[in-house]
Amino acid sequence: MRYSHSRIETFKSCPKKFYFQYIEKPQIEEKKGIEAFLGSMVHEALEKLYTDLKFTKVNSLDEIIEYYNKVWDENFDLTIDIVRKEYTPDHYRKMGERFLADYYNKYQPFNQGKTLGIEQEITLKLVDDNGFVYDLIGYIDRLTMITEEFFEIHDYKTNAHTKTQDEVNKDTQLALYSIAIKRMYPSVRRVDLVWHFLESGLEMRSTRTDDDLDNLENLIIQAIKEIEAKTKLKEFPTSESALCNWCNFKELCPVKSHLFKLNKLPKNEYLEEDGVKLVEEYNKLTKEKKEVTEVIDPKLEKVKEALVAYSKTNGAERVYGPNGESILVKEYPAYNLPEKDTPEREQFEKLLKASGTWEMIAEVNSFNFSRAMSSGIFSEDFLKKLECYVTKEKTIRLYPSSKK
Repeated sequence: MRYSHSRIETFKSCPKKFYFQYIEKPQIEEKKGIEAFLGSMVHEALEKLYTDLKFTKVNSLDEIIEYYNKVWDENFDLTIDIVRKEYTPDHYRKMGERFLADYYNKYQPFNQGKTLGIEQEITLKLVDDNGFVYDLIGYIDRLTMITEEFFEIHDYKTNAHTKTQDEVNKDTQLALYSIAIKRMYPSVRRVDLVWHFLESGLEMRSTRTDDDLDNLENLIIQAIKEIEAKTKLKEFPTSESALCNWCNFKELCPVKSHLFKLNKLPKNEYLEEDGVKLVEEYNKLTKEKKEVTEVIDPKLEKVKEALVAYSKTNGAERVYGPNGESILVKEYPAYNLPEKDTPEREQFEKLLKASGTWEMIAEVNSFNFSRAMSSGIFSEDFLKKLECYVTKEKTIRLYPSSKK
């Protein structure tokens, strides 16, 4: 399989979508979202702007807007999906016009470096420690040369979210492209990554060191290996998120297919559908159970406290009822451990590992630690070292029995 940044990110966001999109490839009607359509039309207009500039033709803003509207009209059709129903296609069209006007006015006369490539395809070979080669492909919106040693990779974003500096510093897509550029042009020593967030008008920049890029290569190789391992095992779990609203595979998705089916039914049939009725009944019974529990639990707790008090007062571990049934009242030591991800917890676990008892506990939690304490596996000297990390309490459990 030939990989791309989008393929890898699709797997990370939802392995099931990855399976549908790149492996099964079912024959379904693929709807393009209006946001993606808007982005492609804006990209086409900017591509024309910079392509013509390479031939010394400087388009006016009106010419770019006219071209944008022309390609919009030529490509728009009613299959384009609008998730946000409160907005019309014309709202999105006007938004694109604003993006282009703001960009044009900010960067004219467009003399910030020499454009080397527009929608430039790049290929990248990543090699792991065993010599296995993984092929990646990508497309750069615009590649600019500032000097022979200094290039810029530009990316246009038309979505509403403007990334923070921390987010662009962690971005992997353009960083991957910079690896390819440095291999394609050995004279290049510096590559700036430049994002144009057209909604806000902000330009964000980031750079990567050679060490950063080496680490990124390793991370991408590991991500690809995970994809290939999961593909071999045919493990493609679903992962729900807000992105589900824009997915083309809702009809097939295990967590969205029922809703997709219901949305096609008239309201009277929708309410009588078996799954809808079962969910309604389940939620009704759950609510009733909760209401009863809220009444019963406080009463049960009071009776439990009284049973424990009776057991202690009378020295009776097993207390009998009227028909021979009984309740065994047992008291056990319990230990409170340091909270996870704290320095105290780290020191506590180091002591356990050093003592050789770590594997005996299997998982460090209060229950397993209490059981280990009861078994006597810790020496007296070692217990003294643990005193500053552990507090001892008592827990009481009741065991009902119908036998005498």
